[in-house]
Amino acid sequence: TNLDFEPKEVVKWYDARGEYSENRIKELKRGFSMERMPSSFFKANAIFFSIGCLAYNLFRMFQLNILPKEYKKHQIKTIRWKLYNIAGRIVYHSRKLFLKVRNYAYSIFKEIRRKTWIFCCNSS
Repeated sequence: TNLDFEPKEVVKWYDARGEYSENRIKELKRGFSMERMPSSFFKANAIFFSIGCLAYNLFRMFQLNILPKEYKKHQIKTIRWKLYNIAGRIVYHSRKLFLKVRNYAYSIFKEIRRKTWIFCCNSS
């Protein structure tokens, strides 16, 4: 390196760099399927990448402001797994459809819904 730091400071600087930028890039690529660009046209790839960045930023906003505390450090794949792969049963009762899930899942979704409502109301 060409940095004018002591060796311990260089290691600390690189560790911080890896956490704050490289891990975010890795999550963008792997968590949002951005490893390869879909087209041979620059503009198409630029649009694809912009949409991926927007999706990532919306996800981070959702993760940091809405999700329960235990989800704050998880990557997108883990959050998808924990939230989407919850067993449930579709029940038809009184001419209405219901999705029955376990109490722990219901409380998580209820809290997400509550925080989303608060976040949306306070953002405007």
